Amino acid sequence: MSIPFGFSPGGNDNDGLAAMFENLGRMLRNSGSENTDAVDWLTANQTSRQALNKVGDPKITSDQQTAIASANELAEIWLNDATSFPSLGIPLLPSTRGEWLDRTFDVWKLIVEPVAEGISNAMTSILPQGKDGQSVELPEELLAGLPEEAAASMRELLSSQNLSELLGPIMGMARSMGATMFGNQFGQVLATMSTEVLSFSDVGIPLTENSDPILVLANINEFSKDLSISSADVLVYISLRELAHQRLFAHTPWLRSQALTAIGDYARGVKIDTSKIEVIISESNPQDLESMQTTLGSELFEGTTSPEQLAALARLELLLALIEGWVTTVVTSAISNRLPSAVALEETFRRRRAAGGPAEKLFSGLVGLELRPRRLREANELWVGLTRERGIVNRDALWLHPDLLPNADDIDNNEGFIAGQTHDLMSDLDKAMETPGPAEDPQQPSVE
Repeated sequence: MSIPFGFSPGGNDNDGLAAMFENLGRMLRNSGSENTDAVDWLTANQTSRQALNKVGDPKITSDQQTAIASANELAEIWLNDATSFPSLGIPLLPSTRGEWLDRTFDVWKLIVEPVAEGISNAMTSILPQGKDGQSVELPEELLAGLPEEAAASMRELLSSQNLSELLGPIMGMARSMGATMFGNQFGQVLATMSTEVLSFSDVGIPLTENSDPILVLANINEFSKDLSISSADVLVYISLRELAHQRLFAHTPWLRSQALTAIGDYARGVKIDTSKIEVIISESNPQDLESMQTTLGSELFEGTTSPEQLAALARLELLLALIEGWVTTVVTSAISNRLPSAVALEETFRRRRAAGGPAEKLFSGLVGLELRPRRLREANELWVGLTRERGIVNRDALWLHPDLLPNADDIDNNEGFIAGQTHDLMSDLDKAMETPGPAEDPQQPSVE
């Protein structure tokens, strides 16, 4: 039988053969290591750094420090009139792209690991199962380019009458290959994302355990260049969005776990198309693992069919729409009659969301998930209506407990929810105030 994973080189280039077998040997050695992660996190980190170094990571200047301090002061004052969630008392912090990578890396690991595990299992599943009496044959001329000791070890391994002795390290090799490939791709996508995110809340979910409001200034500067809006106005608007997000995350601590749980539930249900993996590996050059990992992407993922997966996707999309809708409502109220460029800024961000933000690119390529608040317009209309009919305090109090938030049917029936036809909102709020829940916090707003 032939060697699995397309290791069937042609030609008489001994240097190429030696390089191929050195790569093979390295993966065999790695397969015996204690690290059994589905992603080579060290490779991912190094790749992201290398990719970021190529595009650059400007340092924070003193002028930028002054500008962000001014934007912070103004945004905090305006937000106090637009939400009952109080200021965190933490000033806006500037961040480089590299700092964003460092501080969010652990959360991205949690998000992508279930899918990486699926790809790793898929790669090992396409290997033949060993049976006694089988052996693997390799032409002697292919071994001639190896060092004598390596060639002797390979001959001994290949001559075994028990294929399982060979498949053991090859299974480990396949897992190591998958971990390296995924780590490379993960690092490259993260590096790209680090050049696009405007703030730490730009992806719509909490990426750190604390709620420090942080802006990635190099990206904001690049974003502002193509706009016919003053850079000062852009900075104030993005500051308002970041501070509003972080106020919400800080006073609604259950949001982070709910979002990450939904993403994890979805990711664990992702099905991998093993036939496409076989094609990728058989047609790729084993001397160049990077060429294989660049072909990985959303095309590997089969359609979403699991009821559990669909339920997780529905929960996540609803939560994202509610978060984004609330932030949009609050920021629009905060800048009303205060910022001349308000309409232009809101339109700019609507288009940015419609085109797909940086998070969507990562989730689509690495998790097979289109992370987009599809029902943002409806959610925004609902929060605007609640503000008008029930006031800011009662509107924000709905975040006290996940059961108080509007569900998908409520968004379809905005007027009914606002009027209390689908829920007895005041009764539910009273119960939430009396019963400890996941959002219990001494700083939470009281219900009037």
